[in-house]
Amino acid sequence: MKKLIAVITLSLLCTVTSALAGKVYKWTDSEGNIHYGERPPGTQAKEIDIHKAPSSHNASPPGNSLQETNKLLETLQKERQQKAEKKAAAEKERKTREANCSYSKRRLAGYRIGGRIYEIDDQGERSYLSDSDIQQRLETAQKEVDKWCN
Repeated sequence: MKKLIAVITLSLLCTVTSALAGKVYKWTDSEGNIHYGERPPGTQAKEIDIHKAPSSHNASPPGNSLQETNKLLETLQKERQQKAEKKAAAEKERKTREANCSYSKRRLAGYRIGGRIYEIDDQGERSYLSDSDIQQRLETAQKEVDKWCN
């Protein structure tokens, strides 16, 4: 059993060593097809030199990649936050417009109904509006409806 383990270990070491050596062979078979491999089938195979890719001196260290990723994530988070703030502001504006539109329509409807319209003065007494005042306020109310509802 110990011999079997020793043989397996030795064969693995040889395999790893030959794989680390990085020898690649090129040969042509009887049909004219070109093949590449780590083990040549015969004597006609030629060894090919494989050059490692040149190491880039401009490559950023691994820490920079993490920093760049973090910067990108921060930028995306800021953009999301700004988008959410714009959406919240637009929603607030929409609700304000709806409330003002509703109020303006009620005022306009009150002036259109007609009848005797009054205001309460500083002394707490009723002061009735003239027809020209009602017409002027009706026009103003219509402008407010146009402003807030369209």
